[in-house]
Amino acid sequence: MSARPHRIFTHGSPEPLAPGLWRVVGSLPFPLKRNMFIHRLADGGLLLYSVVALSEAGMTALEALGRPRIMVVPHPFHVMDAPFYAARYPDLQIVGLPDAAGRTRDLRLDASPEAALAPQGIRAVPAAGMKYGELCLDLPLAEGAGRAFLCTDLFGRNEGPTALMMKLLGPPGGAGVARIVRWRQIADKAAVRGFLRAQADIPGLALTAGCHGGVVRDDPAGFLRRAADGL
Repeated sequence: MSARPHRIFTHGSPEPLAPGLWRVVGSLPFPLKRNMFIHRLADGGLLLYSVVALSEAGMTALEALGRPRIMVVPHPFHVMDAPFYAARYPDLQIVGLPDAAGRTRDLRLDASPEAALAPQGIRAVPAAGMKYGELCLDLPLAEGAGRAFLCTDLFGRNEGPTALMMKLLGPPGGAGVARIVRWRQIADKAAVRGFLRAQADIPGLALTAGCHGGVVRDDPAGFLRRAADGL
């Protein structure tokens, strides 16, 4: 009996965010957009963060950027498409926190985040104060363009027309830590505040983004500090 085809939801094409960094905006069965981030490593291979399964045309566009080499599974709520990539790329190195791998029998972890990412100049940063493991990344942009800080659910900024669900459950005022994250995922608000303020001090921080919502290029350090202050 053949395996059931992996379900592909509507998605966009890779869009450049900064030198060596792209985003694909995907969808879900309910009105919530999700971001996959693509980072080109120094050797030309790709790091994928919070993956979104793509159509064949989408995969062709992805592979035109480089060969996927590392997949970061950053959160136990962001695992649904990881087996799709693991099956397509048997040599893909998969990294994440243990509770992410525990959400699916089809997912293996090949190395600790620090062991896999530090040699690439990437700082793997588990978010403090959360009920679930959330692995954030502080990574270098190409061409000396600074650093990017990526997370999954911890913070976000509304982008474009916003569904009623996100107006009610998203970040108050459209930016910061979403209401649903405060209710469902935060264990220690003081620890989260300290974590966000610490990331605001990343030298050369040029942009920050979460896996839901828009990319912050205008004063990303100030955005992180305001997100902390708003908790």
